[in-house]
Order: sequence, then structure tokens, then C-alpha cells
Amino acid sequence: MRVNIDEIKEGGLQRSWDLTREAVDEMVRGDHAGYRARTPTHVEASLSKIERRVLVEGRATAFLNAPCGRCLAPVSVDVPIAFELTFVPEEETPGGEGGDGEREQGHVGGSFRADEVNEETYAGKVIDLDPVVREQFLLALPAYPVCGEACKGLCPVCGANLNERDCGCDRHVPDPRWAALEKFKSKSNQ
Repeated sequence: MRVNIDEIKEGGLQRSWDLTREAVDEMVRGDHAGYRARTPTHVEASLSKIERRVLVEGRATAFLNAPCGRCLAPVSVDVPIAFELTFVPEEETPGGEGGDGEREQGHVGGSFRADEVNEETYAGKVIDLDPVVREQFLLALPAYPVCGEACKGLCPVCGANLNERDCGCDRHVPDPRWAALEKFKSKSNQ
């Protein structure tokens, strides 16, 4: 979604659009394998302008499917997305002054300075909201979705789903710090 800043009048500007299932799947491809969109994602944004700075408040909810991080069963994951960013014209940002973390001229992206953490730069009169939505979407994804807090996962020996049945495998992992003594004990018993 591209917005021309001249369209933003005194009362602000409301924009909404849908990301197709394929577009959402493309956002997470490679970064978070296994996530798939169940439905298109509706995005709403409110833009207001103070001189040439533009405040963007956005919200959406992505409805996804993913494999459980423990047992690999399918899980429905609803990912709420809410963000507030200020877009600053590129020419108003510090340009190459000193090496103390200030932005360099032509740099597009976020900052690690506390006073600029919620700022992005733009050039010209058009702001592209799609990269911001993608970034916020990826930040909101749970890294380790589970089907339930009580999920027992898979047996590391045979791969059986421990939520369905106990396989009876010996899953005891010996402490490697005692491995030398275990070898010594087995030699002395012979």
C-alpha cells in the first residue's frame, strides 16, 4: 500500500486493504517455515501529518496454521498486529555526522537510538506501508507455537506422539559429566 503524503489532509487519512493468503505466505516463507495463512489478512491504517512528518497507526490480525513446536500437530494461530510509527523525510534526518550511531544519508530503515526507535525515513512524497506491515507481522509471530501447554511432544528415540500414547522407550539422557565414571564402573564389574 503506497500513500502520497499530499493526500493526508488536516483530519487525517484512513486506509484499509487486504493481503491475500499468498502474500501472507510469501512474507513468512524462509523466515518462519511452516506458517500458512488460513484467510486473507485485513490491514487498517490511520495516517496523520504534522508538517512533513507522518504518524501511522496500523492494526491487523493474521489467521495462520502452523505445526506445533513439540508434537508437529496442526495449530491455529491468531496473530494480532498493532504498530505506531513516525515517518520522517530523509532530508530531515542527520546525515553522516560523526560515527555515533546517527543515520547516514540515504539510509532507509529503523534506528537503534532510543529517540528514533519508532521512526522510519521516506523519500519523495510517497510512503510504502507494505515493508512496515511485513516487519511488524514477523515481529508478532510466535517463535514456538504449541497445541497446548500440556503437550508432551514427540519421543526423541522413536518419534511417537507422546500425547497419544507412551511408547515405553528409555528417554533417560545420562549426564555427560558422569560418563567417565560410568565407563570406569562397567570395567570394574567385569
